Amino acid sequence: MLIVNLNIRGLEGSTKARYLRQIIACEGAKFVCLKKKSKVLSDTKCFSLWGDNKVGWLHYEGDNGSRSLLSMWHKEAFSYDSHVMGEGVYCCFR
Repeated sequence: MLIVNLNIRGLEGSTKARYLRQIIACEGAKFVCLKKKSKVLSDTKCFSLWGDNKVGWLHYEGDNGSRSLLSMWHKEAFSYDSHVMGEGVYCCFR
């Protein structure tokens, strides 16, 4: 199972989003962790990044978006139950 962890500065540019979609699609990633600068995310944006709507996700905005964390997972590979979120870290429980 491939788990991807990237420190990426913004996903607004099409090149970075395309690179992430390529890793997910071509390499078969099932879980992706991103440290990125972003304030607000939506289902639509995460569906676009993942390439379909079979994705679960959690986003921690951090301080003004500067310590933002995003985790995305394939819903058929992982099931989500609950989480604990804090500064710079969060845990997902199954």
